[in-house]
Formats: sequence, structure tokens, C-alpha cells
Amino acid sequence: MSATVDALGTGDLTTVGIVATVVLVVLGLLLSLLITKLIARVVIAVVVIVLAVFVWQQRSHVQDRINKHDCDLSATYFGIHIDAPQSVKDTCHKARTR
Repeated sequence: MSATVDALGTGDLTTVGIVATVVLVVLGLLLSLLITKLIARVVIAVVVIVLAVFVWQQRSHVQDRINKHDCDLSATYFGIHIDAPQSVKDTCHKARTR
């Protein structure tokens, strides 16, 4: 008994081509959505980290100005002049009167 193997016909190639095209388009769409979400998450993470570093740097700047013990209380936080706590003002006033 000999088995016959049929070759792919033109109709089969058309079907395979259509199925492969549809699969590639769907896969491309899914990948584009996934990559877009991934890129958006990375961008958001970078923005949050940069803002956190900037806020920390500003906080450190204010703390350094107050901890100098030279009673120069003209610190700014994001360009806004802030007022030192009353306890710091009292300590500075006592140090100046000595």
C-alpha cells in the first residue's frame, strides 16, 4: 500500500496566507498594547523617581539652612520662602543676645 501525499494547492496557500496575516496582525496589536502600557509605566516610574529626588533635595536644602546655626532663616522650598518654627527663632534670638 502506498500512501499518497497531496501537495498544498492554491486554495490551501490562500487560507494559510490569510490565517498567518490575521495571526500576525492580532499579535502585533497585542504587542503594541503591551509595549505601550509598559512604556507608560516606565515613564511614570521615572517621573515619580525624579520628583521624589527633587523633593528630597529641597527638604535637605531647608534642613541644612536651619542646621547651620547661623540664624539665617531665609530658606526657600521650591522657590517659596518659608518661615522657621518658633522654637528655632527663639533659639536664634537667645544666641544673638548672649
